[in-house]
Amino acid sequence: FGQGAEALVFRAGDGVGNGAPARGVTGALADRQEETNYLKFLVFNDLVEWDRGMRAEKDNKTALTTLYRNRDQILGLVGGRCRETGVVQFPRTRISVAPNNPAVDTQEPCRFAERRAQVLTYSADYLTFSMSPPNHYGMIVFEGGGRIMLDITDVAPGEVETGLPVKMVFRIKDRDEKRGFVRYFWKAAPDRAAVAASTAQAAE
Repeated sequence: FGQGAEALVFRAGDGVGNGAPARGVTGALADRQEETNYLKFLVFNDLVEWDRGMRAEKDNKTALTTLYRNRDQILGLVGGRCRETGVVQFPRTRISVAPNNPAVDTQEPCRFAERRAQVLTYSADYLTFSMSPPNHYGMIVFEGGGRIMLDITDVAPGEVETGLPVKMVFRIKDRDEKRGFVRYFWKAAPDRAAVAASTAQAAE
């Protein structure tokens, strides 16, 4: 019927039981940032109309061809590592950012999404438009090198500080309401497990 179907067959290897346990619902609940404001709930779910102000009046059109060409960097947070110097960078470019050695075409893919990171500098901005002000963002540095300017999410005012351990989460960046397109990118969220471990170690 129709245009046929595809069947996928998977074979589990001997080490299938040795994998790390999934984060699951329990892990997601442990990392949650609770919101008790009912009006925000209505706004976030488009159940009431609200005045976003002049700072929200911008065209969020997405260059889809650019998104497709750079999909590994945007959707996978894949940067680059210079084969000659080992310097890591994001975004990946033809020319390495290695000091005193701007090598050309030496970049190989380097994943950032699963790497540990921490906040280097940050700002809590009440001037730019945000669905839930203030808009937290800052410079995030990764273990092994590399740094990215990212939004910081799942935090309340006063919770962000220099050195805060964070992890990468894939979230909605903004919405192109005129064209019905939702743009996603990576944000930094507190790594609460790392914070708890650091606090326990300091107490000892």
